[in-house]
Amino acid sequence: MTLKQMTISENITNNHLDLTDSAIGHFSSLLKNKDNQNIRIGIRDSGCSGYAYFLEFSEEINTDDVEFSFDKFKILIDKKSFTFLNGTTIDYIKEGVNSNLTFINPNVSAECGCGESFSI
Repeated sequence: MTLKQMTISENITNNHLDLTDSAIGHFSSLLKNKDNQNIRIGIRDSGCSGYAYFLEFSEEINTDDVEFSFDKFKILIDKKSFTFLNGTTIDYIKEGVNSNLTFINPNVSAECGCGESFSI
């Protein structure tokens, strides 16, 4: 698994988000024909364990966003969500006809049985 690590240039330089080559390829293909689009990642209150990840397209870059540039796209994470996502590796796994994004988050203390939510 090859990782592309991007470090933001803010006051603390230990902040980072890692994407595997597979995840970069997946996001690049999602944005292939979408001009001025970025991928927004965050967490929300949800599920039986407390939090769930969300992903969406976003044209706007908010003042409280942490930005990561990968090849031809940006990942945007609001600062509150980034507190819980700092150090996370995102992988895209394809097995047969099934595929999914996997978040390897060192901040997670427990996950629910179905894998849809987590606690910190």
